[in-house]
Amino acid sequence: MENREPEKSNPNHRRVFYFLNILFMCMITVASLTMAVVLFVRLERLRSEKQQEGTLYTDSQIEKIRYGAAQSERNRILLEIQSSFESGNSTISMLRDLFPGDLVVMWEGRYYFYPVDRYLETNPFSEMDFALGENGAMEYIGEDTGVKVNRGIDVSALNGEIDWARVAEDQIAFAMIRAAVRNTDGALEQDERFQENMSGAKSVGIRTGCYVDLDVDNEKEAEEIADFVLSNLTMSQQEMGAPVAVRVQIPDHSSSLSGQTREEWTQGVRAFCAKIKKAGYDSVICANTAAFHMLLNMAELEEYDKWIADYGDYLYFPYKFKCWQYSLKGTVNGIEGDVALDLSVSTE
Repeated sequence: MENREPEKSNPNHRRVFYFLNILFMCMITVASLTMAVVLFVRLERLRSEKQQEGTLYTDSQIEKIRYGAAQSERNRILLEIQSSFESGNSTISMLRDLFPGDLVVMWEGRYYFYPVDRYLETNPFSEMDFALGENGAMEYIGEDTGVKVNRGIDVSALNGEIDWARVAEDQIAFAMIRAAVRNTDGALEQDERFQENMSGAKSVGIRTGCYVDLDVDNEKEAEEIADFVLSNLTMSQQEMGAPVAVRVQIPDHSSSLSGQTREEWTQGVRAFCAKIKKAGYDSVICANTAAFHMLLNMAELEEYDKWIADYGDYLYFPYKFKCWQYSLKGTVNGIEGDVALDLSVSTE
């Protein structure tokens, strides 16, 4: 799933620079105020202790100490920002380092901050637990021997004719295959190569699953999409081995879906997944970090597995997940051109 995060064009550099200056000053102000509160509490405690010892600080002395601490914290943050930029880090990487308690996402040139929900089940991984191998495939390099990973891909008719025997030789264990797409009239139709890809992958021992976009604005239509997918499945869940995925993407402003509320998106996803589950298939929700937090109420979807699309240097998603799409530009034997690469992750 493509994580569309548009780049600013050259004429807008001044506006971006101005925005970042405002952002940094806001960050500095918030940090300074926080430190001031902490320092005030400490000074009050110190004043109480000194009173007991017979030594008192005047209000002007306390104000001077408080000002010095605020300036010290301001300088510390500025140095951290400077060091981050000098190291070549992007703005969003720097912000994520400065706000470890928040999920920082960018959409259409703006940054959004979402507090990490500690009531949701999190994953046990650190950013050092995964790394790209020499073949460009993501590998688990952590110390937990109970973690099991498998390589996967997701494909559609856009990938052309696939030599599935060669794909299997490239150590691909599962394939998520596009089940349906909207035609030029807006009607839902089966992907041209859906059945061909499903049977081809299965014939060489590759587990199969499928995916479809959620592009409707109510629960009834979400169920209709699920019914369409189910009507085209010729294998049981046991025969397939991989789940049925609903993919959620942030719509363009011109889309009729752009006005949907978080609750409407969430109910649509729930309706789709419930229909799939009732039919005896496993379901999974696919989205990037921005879509998960800007469109969906994660607390209402915890019962369903997550397929996270994240293309950074490391996995920037704190919650429990089943599958990770880590690249849109991978290479796999038997497929011409770029291929989306996935990693399924399980823990014992």
